[in-house]
Amino acid sequence: MKKIIFINILILIIYGCSSTNERIAPINAYLKEVIDPNDSILIITNKINNNYTLDLWKERVSFKDANMEVVESVDENPRIFEEKYWNEINKKYRNQNNDSLWLRNSLWQQKEFKNFKVKLMTEKNFPRPYSYNQYMDKIPEIAAFSFSQAMIYKKIYAVFAISETTTGRQFINPRSFVIMKKEKGKWKLVKEITDGAYY
Repeated sequence: MKKIIFINILILIIYGCSSTNERIAPINAYLKEVIDPNDSILIITNKINNNYTLDLWKERVSFKDANMEVVESVDENPRIFEEKYWNEINKKYRNQNNDSLWLRNSLWQQKEFKNFKVKLMTEKNFPRPYSYNQYMDKIPEIAAFSFSQAMIYKKIYAVFAISETTTGRQFINPRSFVIMKKEKGKWKLVKEITDGAYY
């Protein structure tokens, strides 16, 4: 009996670890594409609310330009966005209880970025350009990233919000999301879609 309980616990632990690895894998694949593995980076521990990604994607797909001609999609061809599948992830991943941009109780951990030289920092403690901080005038600047949870879409895509800045620029709010695609067991970057604003 004890042996059966032990085996069940072991299976749950292994499943939990593989599930966690699957959720962070697209984000780690993205980082591998955009940073040098020898560089140190900052990761904001607070996750970006998935609501930001869901709303921005829907907004950008249905966006109309100044001539009132519908822009069919901001996706690459073939078109990735489909209302039916967007509704599925909206139902699964939307945060019904919290519409704040930053999640205070859902945090990234060091072990999730074990292949990178990472320093973690909360969004609240990230330096702001309007107040003196330890990173002002420091060269070289350190790249800083924040992410939402990766949402699996149509079984082969992962969609997540991203913010990329530096310790010099210090504006950390997200302004885009990323679409990754799993091909032959590896996550590849398909497209980054911005909010269309200019900063």
